[in-house]
Amino acid sequence: MLVWTVPVHARIWTNTLGRTFEAEFIRLDGKGAAIFALPNGRQFSMPVAELSPGDQARLNDGGQTPKNEMVPASFGSPWPREIRLDGPVGCKIISEDAAAGRYIYESPGYRFTSDSRITDDALRNFAVMFEATRKYAKSLPISLGGVAQRGGRLDIHLFGTMQAYVRAGGPPNSAGVFSRGIVLVPMESLGLKDVGTGFSLDVRRHNKVLVHELAHQLTPEVYFAPGARGWFSEGLAEYISITPYTWGYFNTDVHGNVVKAYATSQGTDGSGGRAIGSDIVAPKLRSFFLMPYETFSGENANFNYAMGLLLTHYFFHMEGGGRAARITKFLQGLHAGQQGEAALKPLLGGGDYEKLEGEISAAWARMGVSIRFGG
Repeated sequence: MLVWTVPVHARIWTNTLGRTFEAEFIRLDGKGAAIFALPNGRQFSMPVAELSPGDQARLNDGGQTPKNEMVPASFGSPWPREIRLDGPVGCKIISEDAAAGRYIYESPGYRFTSDSRITDDALRNFAVMFEATRKYAKSLPISLGGVAQRGGRLDIHLFGTMQAYVRAGGPPNSAGVFSRGIVLVPMESLGLKDVGTGFSLDVRRHNKVLVHELAHQLTPEVYFAPGARGWFSEGLAEYISITPYTWGYFNTDVHGNVVKAYATSQGTDGSGGRAIGSDIVAPKLRSFFLMPYETFSGENANFNYAMGLLLTHYFFHMEGGGRAARITKFLQGLHAGQQGEAALKPLLGGGDYEKLEGEISAAWARMGVSIRFGG
């Protein structure tokens, strides 16, 4: 689930106690304070020293949200069949302040800020799951990387209650959200439970919600441009999140059996899926590609996410004998600044939308899935 929870010119700021607020940076006052404007227009000042180190550094760059890190192009590389972590991965305690309700932990690529203590077993699992997801995403030949903050680490904010999650900007009734470079997740949606000494994780659970949001964080900003935002940005996150995972090991689903089971039914293990059925009536392809994100994530979101997954898998592994040639040109165009109809042109392969609809329908029909566009 991708949700932009702040206006275009505002962002989420964090103070030294880990509390967040939404505001637009206006200026420095020359006396060690920053002037901000709230969404309602009211301005206030705050000592720069009371902001987190990352936000203090950002003020030196004019208060802008960090751009995506430079991601080495990986287009054309072989599609990985399996991804394993090499050796143990640790997650260290940076600080635990029970009085302030602020706990900070770090793995090699992530910084976790929590309002509740997390037990050692959960930290070990977090370190492995997060780092394996990061390695998996960066191994895909589609140039994923993400937004780097706080000394090259990706920011994760965890909340002990749903109320705290919502106060920090998480949409009510959601299980997690990626917003302005940060993943916000309530403990309950991760299978974490309070065991008295802290929150502990069910080690047997592969949490699709968490991996889905991590995938968004690892996705370059240009992949959220019009023409990609919606069907591809969510289809990609779905693709990564449902990949079979076991303790630091991802086994990619190049044949589409897991994708089919998750999109059309309750998944290969019956633990949950989009369950839209195998006789699918979909919108016309052009309108689906260009659907506004507000509509995509609206009342038909479950169907749209499933359809985005089916299309993403098609371009990764079915089109052109699995060489991913069209999607590669599409993503390269996004990196070059193309958007909307112009960005989508490579996906057509020299034909038109009707021809592409036929190609997609034929490919999935061979898997036992009927797709009728505009039926």
